[in-house]
Amino acid sequence: MFVEERRRIILDQLKQQGRVSVKMLSELMNVSAVTIRQDLRALEDNGLLERTYGGAVRRENNAIPPELSFHVRLSKNRAEKEAIAAAAAALIQDGCSLALDASTTAYALIPYVKLFKRITVVTNSLVIAQNFLDSPQIQVLVPGGRLRRDSISTVGNPEGLPDIHVNVGFFGARGISLIGGCAEIDPDEVAMKSAMIARCVSTFVLVDSSKWGQIAPYTFLKPEQIRHVITGEAAPAELVAEFRERNIRVDVVTSA
Repeated sequence: MFVEERRRIILDQLKQQGRVSVKMLSELMNVSAVTIRQDLRALEDNGLLERTYGGAVRRENNAIPPELSFHVRLSKNRAEKEAIAAAAAALIQDGCSLALDASTTAYALIPYVKLFKRITVVTNSLVIAQNFLDSPQIQVLVPGGRLRRDSISTVGNPEGLPDIHVNVGFFGARGISLIGGCAEIDPDEVAMKSAMIARCVSTFVLVDSSKWGQIAPYTFLKPEQIRHVITGEAAPAELVAEFRERNIRVDVVTSA
């Protein structure tokens, strides 16, 4: 049984019963008590439960860590994001249309996209749109809606996206796991991502190594919907292997 499968079962049991014991979970999944304690510790670190003597209880009213501003996130894991963007750019062809979300990893694609002679970009990121002002060969389509300051993006009106087929979409995530799939902290941002994904022929997830195993409240791609992930060399090998066991392609790139 995969690590993420065990942890999904633990969370399901907690949801149903409110509390679980190491002994019960060990017998249920036929694994050692040591393994279960490691799972409980990891889930507690993610704020999903509270460990007790001999087990765990459901954590009520979990406080979600505040989202960092776009500019603060932009400075984190920068070399890794640039390497991921370089690998993603190899998937773009001149004349195609792209969907770019409001993530800082998608932002790292900008200099590569500018090298093409003719590209259409669909994005809800005002920062990404603004950075193409000096590139007349790039047609930029931006939906209207409410300004979301944390991500400097427009949200709240996914119906405002152009009704076109997009060749390739690149999307970041607050967390990626086999429990929660690709997830974000804001429901309006997720609604916009989902609307863009629905228009894409091919969808790629771009995440740096810090996002693996993280679980955010709102899923925009379920585990079974994830097809291709591009990530950095520091991504946890165990989790990468589990994704590959599910026939999810994971490209691990090396930072310069």
